[in-house]
Amino acid sequence: MKIELQATPEAVALALIGAAIAIGLWAYLTRYPAVPAKRRGILLATRLLALLALLVASVAPVLRYPETSRARNRLLVLVDHSGSMDLRDLAGGRSRRAAADSAALAVAHELGGRYEVRTASFDAALGPYDKDASKALAYQGGGETALGDAIRFSFNRVDPDSVAAMLVLSDGVVNRGEDPEQALGAAVPLFGLTVGRHTDPPTVGIAGVETPPEIILGRPTPLVVSVRQGSRQESHGTIRVSEEGRVLGRTEFALHGVGGSVRVSVPVTLLERGKRFLTVDLVDVPDDPMRENKQRLVAVLARPAKRTIPVLASSWDWDLRSLARGIEEDTTRAVVRLTPSGSAQAIAPGGAPRPFSSWLEDAEAVAVRYDSGTMTPERADALMRFLARGGGVLLWIDPTPRPPVESALTRALSIQWRLFGQPLGPIASTELAPAGRTQDVALLSGDAASAASIWKDLPPIEPILSLGTAGSPLQPIVIGRVGNEAIPIVLAGQVGKGRVVLLNAAGVYRWGITAAGLTGKPGIEGSFFGGAERWLAGGWEDRPVQITAPDITPEGRPIAIRVATTPPALGTGAEATVTAHPQGAAKGAKTETKTLTPGGPAGEFSGALGLPPGTYMLRGRVARAGRLVGTDSVRVAVGTQGIEYEELAADPTPLARLAERSGGTAAPLDSAGRVLDRLRSPDLVRVRLAEMDLFHNPLLFLVLIAALTLEWSLRRKFHLM
Repeated sequence: MKIELQATPEAVALALIGAAIAIGLWAYLTRYPAVPAKRRGILLATRLLALLALLVASVAPVLRYPETSRARNRLLVLVDHSGSMDLRDLAGGRSRRAAADSAALAVAHELGGRYEVRTASFDAALGPYDKDASKALAYQGGGETALGDAIRFSFNRVDPDSVAAMLVLSDGVVNRGEDPEQALGAAVPLFGLTVGRHTDPPTVGIAGVETPPEIILGRPTPLVVSVRQGSRQESHGTIRVSEEGRVLGRTEFALHGVGGSVRVSVPVTLLERGKRFLTVDLVDVPDDPMRENKQRLVAVLARPAKRTIPVLASSWDWDLRSLARGIEEDTTRAVVRLTPSGSAQAIAPGGAPRPFSSWLEDAEAVAVRYDSGTMTPERADALMRFLARGGGVLLWIDPTPRPPVESALTRALSIQWRLFGQPLGPIASTELAPAGRTQDVALLSGDAASAASIWKDLPPIEPILSLGTAGSPLQPIVIGRVGNEAIPIVLAGQVGKGRVVLLNAAGVYRWGITAAGLTGKPGIEGSFFGGAERWLAGGWEDRPVQITAPDITPEGRPIAIRVATTPPALGTGAEATVTAHPQGAAKGAKTETKTLTPGGPAGEFSGALGLPPGTYMLRGRVARAGRLVGTDSVRVAVGTQGIEYEELAADPTPLARLAERSGGTAAPLDSAGRVLDRLRSPDLVRVRLAEMDLFHNPLLFLVLIAALTLEWSLRRKFHLM
């Protein structure tokens, strides 16, 4: 044991204490001849003892020595409880998990006298650490293998400086989470015991599913399924794709030779838009009882071939044709022309009248002539509901303006109509308003400088009204001048959760046809009308509450949920809840509600909700002081992802690489002797350098005070005071 003593003497203090010692010697040896020598010796000894204690204190000594303890030498044992560990490929039909658990219990018993052994189980999550290994091994698991996450979270729970080593018992296959090498770093030496055979079992399974980014409604679209077999010579079966029990497609497959694989295309046709969850199964595979590797749940997004933008107007003029051309420059968009029917319906050419609200159900944006003939209270209410869920509305004042009757929409817009029925006539040019310099609709897919030049050079148009915008959520982004008056031509802003653009001009078709055909300058139909439609359709970005969750959560694991407010200040002092509404095959499940915990950045809430397999609509809700801040929803599913079963052969390479780079050792479980020998080695003892500050040691000052007190008492007794 190496012991160090460090001192930091002060020359002035040493000189003064040396002088005090010299004076004490002189005084007691020469000034008191009548005092017996024995008494003088006692007095001198007490004086020197006090000065010696003061001398030791003056050099501020620090004593350093190594210290070891079980609490400072922990052995962390991580036991893999992922789904592949249930595979029974060991002697006697024993599962990998049973063998790993048995070995972990033996390690805890054998090395418990040398280390403080703490055990935890993991799969995609890390179970609790416990000194009692049997309690730690009760963690169910069964999901994917996230060894890197388990290592990272271990060091969050246990001080790395107190850990002498880490032992991992696993089949070695990692398929989720952080890279284990990055998580481990150089913190502690890692030792590994690989559990399971290094060859694939005799089974056939799904090795992967490739899905397209989007599926067009009504159009057959292939899903590419990879199928692989292990230690089998011949296999055959059927790949089946279904949704909520309804079969969408099936294709047969055949495999030849050990380790054979094949990629099979399965065409499917979807008829409903939105996020869909499809189940991919392998069926009719003979002599293969294993089911875990034969099912996969995937998420796909289905949409129409073209996104439709309803345009509601009593007549179809040149301006509306220009609007349609601009929107349809994007070939994924299509304008649907609607004519008002009654007070609440609309009709497409050649079709039957339908409620106007039904045309808005699948739309992201809509254009409507803003006048009394089109904007009835019933249609205004439908538009308000559309805006409330984040839709976008282009309102275009009719060239023959008739103000719409008062409604929730007119009150929300707060636009004052002036000079009604008196068109102002042509204006020289349009100008980019100050608010338009940062507004996407007015920037025409460019920057403020280029947009200002384009607006100035456009052909003249006719403003329809002089509008008052005091108190309105809409701001002028493009203006025209008549004399000294600035007339709002284009206004934009947010109403509720949605976005609104108001257009106050006639002859706008000149921005496309005339500019391109007569003046030789490029038209702006596509950049203006197409850009306006894209901006309106993005209203969901402005919603004050946004909920996020994984599309698919493996069965048995809680869904990780995050709710955030925009701006973050809306979440201060608020409460967030999430409710899971079962859908489809999960409708028999009960509705679950959970209160989320504030955490992380301001305005964010998080939590986890455990649900049985099925499809759910998660609705997040944030309220503050009894008032609703906002809501949002997302569709999710709980089911089998199957990634854990893509590779079933034990792989010793990851644990061997971790051990080599960290200074540990790895071996198969049936050759664990050299790993245990290293763990018994004294080299693994983590030593803590302890320090004792003698200057602040109470015993030293007790000696000083006791010596001074004794000398004072003796001097009184000997009549020297």
